[in-house]
Amino acid sequence: MPELLSAALPVHGTTAGPALCAFRLVLGTALLWKITVDHLYGMARFFDIGPRSLLRWRYERDEMAVKLLLSPSAYKVFYAARAVAVVCLFAGVLTPLAAAVVAAWCVFEFTFDRKFNTLFLGMMCLPFVFATGADAYLSLQSLLDAPSPAAFADPSRVPGGGPSWPQAAVVVLMFQMYWSSAWFKAASRQFTSGDVLQKVFEQLASVRGELPRGRRENYFPEWFVRRFATAEPSVVARRWRIPALATVVVEAALPLLLIFPATWPAGALLGLLMHAAFTLLLPKRLLPFGLASAGTYVLFLPQHSFVALIGGPA
Repeated sequence: MPELLSAALPVHGTTAGPALCAFRLVLGTALLWKITVDHLYGMARFFDIGPRSLLRWRYERDEMAVKLLLSPSAYKVFYAARAVAVVCLFAGVLTPLAAAVVAAWCVFEFTFDRKFNTLFLGMMCLPFVFATGADAYLSLQSLLDAPSPAAFADPSRVPGGGPSWPQAAVVVLMFQMYWSSAWFKAASRQFTSGDVLQKVFEQLASVRGELPRGRRENYFPEWFVRRFATAEPSVVARRWRIPALATVVVEAALPLLLIFPATWPAGALLGLLMHAAFTLLLPKRLLPFGLASAGTYVLFLPQHSFVALIGGPA
């Protein structure tokens, strides 16, 4: 397998290349969505002491948490800094510094709100800490320098060369993420039987009427709720079994489909459909994860293939 990956993905230097620049824009969009939703849900007050927020109260009493408690003032400074850093990452301004600040925030946020999606977004920022030239394409500066909108969207046609090692690191991480997810799902009898999905949708259906107006995360039609959430649990589980098995197969196959240009379109389509289905569960929470995950697909392409995909043949 190492020889296969080396042949398919020769690695060179730290220069970002147009594909990594395009991924920077997608990652920035995902992060902008996340921080906007978090702010609307009151994250700016999460570390307040007077009155003490529920999250801080729980965090102080969580014996399993790695506590990096900040004063409310220090928290709000960090909170504002990460918002500025996300905008800078999106625009390609001071990209390495901005990416480092956002990654540090994601690690900090993970200590008090342990969601894999947050840690994943932080890890996706790390390649931009080390990559050079991540602002050469689809950035604020390239927009100001471009003679026309078409020129702004047209990637550089520099001949030869493979991806930089920061780009290759993202590809390796996606192999690990998809394969480990497929492995754990396949090893779980509860998941492959459809029981996990049955319980998830049953829970979502049971609490939807209790959520405040405008705070619901999903709006499933009634026929869907009756058939796939509130019917007899054993029957619903059987209905979810095929989607559960399909998820395992797609996650296992995706990296191999994406790494080869001939099968990349099929892999990209399958991945987009899968992440769209995931996002339907909890769109406010999972959209950033799905967007960032699907955004990595362009990093699997050789540079000339990406240029042909975006800008057409030279």
